[in-house]
Amino acid sequence: MEPFISAAPGINVEEIMDAIRKKIQDKKDSGLLKQREIDEIAEMELQPLPDFQEIPNIYDPILYPGAGENQSPSVSLEEALRETGPLKAVMKKVRSLFSPLIRFMTRPMYIELKTDILQLQKKDRIVMQSSEYIRLLHNATHNMIVEISKLKTEEELLKTKIKILEDRSEFLENRERALEKKLPPT
Repeated sequence: MEPFISAAPGINVEEIMDAIRKKIQDKKDSGLLKQREIDEIAEMELQPLPDFQEIPNIYDPILYPGAGENQSPSVSLEEALRETGPLKAVMKKVRSLFSPLIRFMTRPMYIELKTDILQLQKKDRIVMQSSEYIRLLHNATHNMIVEISKLKTEEELLKTKIKILEDRSEFLENRERALEKKLPPT
């Protein structure tokens, strides 16, 4: 009979199990675990992990609209046309008689929508140009801020150097005065 758990020859399974038993006993002694909880865990029925293919898709395929076509049976166009009854044939004739009138009535709306679309396309071009200008202005201001920061750092460095030079010149003047006092008058 094969063992329940097989391990590499260098691994001592009994030592690992003793360490686990010791940790469980320590948790029982500290009050973190109770014997009832340990028994429930030991008697728990092991369930297999779910297969991701078995999980149903409850979301509509918005990003991939073609993916949901094979899930629901669709009626083909030929089947729908074959099921035409006498009422549908009459309605088809009536629609063909009224279609010029319908076109005449909807023509102003069609023209208005078409002009609206053209105006939106013009505005879209303006928006695209504006966004390009905004990007250019953003990059320009960013570069100016970087250069101003560099100049500010350089200014602070030059101020520090001037302060050092002033201190040195003051030290040299004081030293010169001290030497002049030590020299005998001529």
